[in-house]
Amino acid sequence: MKRRELLKSALGVSVGLAGMSALTPLYASDGMVIKAEPMYDVPVTKVTESSYYILAKDPEPTPENHAFFNNPGFVVTSEGVVVIDTGSSVQIGEMILRQIKTVTDKPVVMVINTHYHGDHFLGNHAFVEAYPDVPIYAHPAAIENIKSDKGAFWLGFMQRNSNNGITGTVITPPNKTFKGGEKFKIGDKTFKIHQYGTVHTESDLIIEVVEDRVVFMGDTAMRRVANMADGSFVGTIEAMKKAQALNANHYIVGHGVHDDVQVCKDMQVFCETIYNNVAMYYDEGLSDFEMKPKILAEPFMQEVASQWPGYDQTIGVFISLAVAEVEKNMF
Repeated sequence: MKRRELLKSALGVSVGLAGMSALTPLYASDGMVIKAEPMYDVPVTKVTESSYYILAKDPEPTPENHAFFNNPGFVVTSEGVVVIDTGSSVQIGEMILRQIKTVTDKPVVMVINTHYHGDHFLGNHAFVEAYPDVPIYAHPAAIENIKSDKGAFWLGFMQRNSNNGITGTVITPPNKTFKGGEKFKIGDKTFKIHQYGTVHTESDLIIEVVEDRVVFMGDTAMRRVANMADGSFVGTIEAMKKAQALNANHYIVGHGVHDDVQVCKDMQVFCETIYNNVAMYYDEGLSDFEMKPKILAEPFMQEVASQWPGYDQTIGVFISLAVAEVEKNMF
């Protein structure tokens, strides 16, 4: 069965009304999956003459933003467009395709998913509908997670948080792999794929566009306190050092406005401030509850990190996760 036919089949994994079940498909009388209304257009942010992204202003998925809260990116080459992350739904993927058309008429020739969190791959559906043979790349661990329970989890999560705004989205796993270390050319652009171990997840890909001196960071770096449950503080610290050594002019992050290398420096200091202090206070016998006010009093936390979305709600979870990582690293 071809991918286009699979997407239209009742065997495809799709979403229905969250009030019934987040994963219950709804069908019209002709047997087709009912789709939620289209995603509104979000303008393109130009970084260089060929590297772009679509800035999501909100830090979390909501009904109002249709679960659009990450930054899909794309690179226009002389042979076609390379898309980096596809958003949280088929509706967002379709919006990305519309926005690409405001920049170029060239076809999409490659899609890369930086990891397996739903805001980075659920829009694949739209790209396969538009380009049935398009190769979609991800790390092998990302593909494994998407094909297992993580794909269904993220589908339901986005559906619930958007109040059914992604209805009609079909889980569409990547079909090609990058393991890290690949270097290739598409038209006039050279791409390097970097994989630095477990950072935000065990499957993160960082994409460097050599001629543009642009790096697409995925969620390995951001000025946002969101999700470290699948990641590593130590891994992030080391990855940020390596990312800085790429000497790019522009770092496009998965959430928030792009920046120069400072965004990597900030992420490194943030993780060091949490992890190193947790390790010290753990040796002193403090609980995570007792550590929290001491860590929050650190200058970087007060002056920088406290301004990031999600800080007040999530920083305690980050400290608890750091405690667990410190304990794991003792053995």
